[in-house]
Amino acid sequence: MVLSRVAISNSTVKILFSKAGYTDLVSGVISVPRALFRTYVFRASTVAILAMSSPVHAWWDSGHQQICDLAMVQVQPATRAAIANLLDSPLGEHCSWADQIKGQRPETRTWHYLNALPETRHISTVPRPEKGDVISALIEQTYRLKHDTASQRREALLWVGHLVGDLHQPLHLGYASDLGGNTYRLTLSDNLAAQLNEKRKTVSMHAVWDGLILRYPEETREAATLTTTEASAVVQPEVAILAWADETLAILNDPGVHYRHGSRLEALSSRYLISNRPVVEGQIQRAAARLAALLDWAFSSQR
Repeated sequence: MVLSRVAISNSTVKILFSKAGYTDLVSGVISVPRALFRTYVFRASTVAILAMSSPVHAWWDSGHQQICDLAMVQVQPATRAAIANLLDSPLGEHCSWADQIKGQRPETRTWHYLNALPETRHISTVPRPEKGDVISALIEQTYRLKHDTASQRREALLWVGHLVGDLHQPLHLGYASDLGGNTYRLTLSDNLAAQLNEKRKTVSMHAVWDGLILRYPEETREAATLTTTEASAVVQPEVAILAWADETLAILNDPGVHYRHGSRLEALSSRYLISNRPVVEGQIQRAAARLAALLDWAFSSQR
């Protein structure tokens, strides 16, 4: 990827970048108000330029940041500028905020997940808890982002950026009986523990999908890199969010995930980590594209 040209006028900065052999989704022109160039857009363009060489992480802090950073490359210029007006630093640096405030705001703890029942195929059939869940919270915060005052929109933006990521982690729709895979424990061999830099003798299935799958050092293939993927424009957020959740639920129910009762594992293996890596990578890329589409809807001129 090469930076072709930076064209600066009195009011705008245009950053041109390209890479032979890659799609136009990660090459082209970013045009933004000049005042935003130093504080925000240079980082966004850098993400685009480095996207083909940055390793993908999962849903621990680095994963949430990468989802938001990649989404910012894909949003419309007007959306990017509006977000820069709400924040004093890049969105990606704030996308773990929702996890960090759980202690100060315990009423938001349930907003990060929704416990599906075994054999559930459609998330719309799952009873919604009174204290809230990831679906309800994401829909509410999306509408707040579009319609509330600037001070309220800032917090809503941080919630939307985080919750889209949570919604694409399959174990965030896991069963209540095992706390979304947190009490579903897997043993580690000494060799695998060393490869994962993991000191614990057992790990939860939730932790496997939160980060361990992409921590495993594959020697037989190059590390995956951030790429962009397309997402349909959002027309009705609640419809889109339910559809995304159904896709995540389908992954949870896939036999290869070994989450359903009767198919569970006792030990974590390198084969499991390798076979599910493409699934995790795909979910991160879809989360970024869908977050971009949701942000474009929320910051569109139609009120």
